[in-house]
Amino acid sequence: MQISQFFINGDMKGAIAYMREHPEFQDVLPAYTAIFEKGEYRTFEVPDRLNELLRLYQVYYRATFYAGLPEAEAADKLLAQMKRLLGMPDATEEKEETLTEQLQAVFEAEGYHTLFGKTQGYYGPYIWKETVPTVYRVELPGGTAEYAVNILKGFVFRGWMDYLTFGRYGTDGWASPDGTINCIEQAYDFHSERFLVSLLKHEAQHTVDMKQFPGITPTELEYRAKLVELHYSGDPGLLQKFFAQADESRPNDSHALASARIRREFAAIDPADLSGIQSRALERFHAHTKEMEEKYGKPDDSAASGLADR
Repeated sequence: MQISQFFINGDMKGAIAYMREHPEFQDVLPAYTAIFEKGEYRTFEVPDRLNELLRLYQVYYRATFYAGLPEAEAADKLLAQMKRLLGMPDATEEKEETLTEQLQAVFEAEGYHTLFGKTQGYYGPYIWKETVPTVYRVELPGGTAEYAVNILKGFVFRGWMDYLTFGRYGTDGWASPDGTINCIEQAYDFHSERFLVSLLKHEAQHTVDMKQFPGITPTELEYRAKLVELHYSGDPGLLQKFFAQADESRPNDSHALASARIRREFAAIDPADLSGIQSRALERFHAHTKEMEEKYGKPDDSAASGLADR
């Protein structure tokens, strides 16, 4: 069993036991035993009041992932203690939205950007120092599009998985309600295909398609974006990755359904033939564009204005 499975399962006792049995973890083991066995929590380079709030999250993680307290019970204690620390009245009845607003105000007053709430079922704040809006010109099969990305820098706290693994694993970013992608600087190589193709081209194609075909379904969106990835990717293993995601028995999973269509349409392609995969992807993309135009109508000039001809 890999140690990552202990972290994914939130099993810190198992993770620490694994570390004790494997010499390669002896350098980090003391940090884990200090937090989870001794309750000696980390101190961050932020003002004392912010450290007090972040300590409450650390207590919550120790209770949930090490001491075995049910998450709901640990969460109730976390929220109640935060309200008391912030001097909020009616600590047991105050709405969580109001607490979040108060937390944001406290951190933002010290110059930090924040995102609060739950990630995969557990509370964990995202606290960082700088947001850098960046516009990329992205080449797509239909032309060139501009796509906005916020680069987030100077992280103090990056959710529960980052905390449990001392930065080894954690969230890479998220989408804002307006569709803007927020990328955590430390999680990306901005010259890599993972960023330039799997993120930028994929998401930019979504933006273009939603403008051109307002009625487009999530599965159609994912299918087209995956074709774009396959066309521009230099990794023949990407096709096999999509094959592995394919599952037509999951009607609400747009990624699984889109991958299932790709598996059908690429079944005859040699998985080691990169140029063949790229050509087939472009062919299917243009054929699908015609399908979309027949289904939803051709986009008018204003809808197509986000693309410039190459």
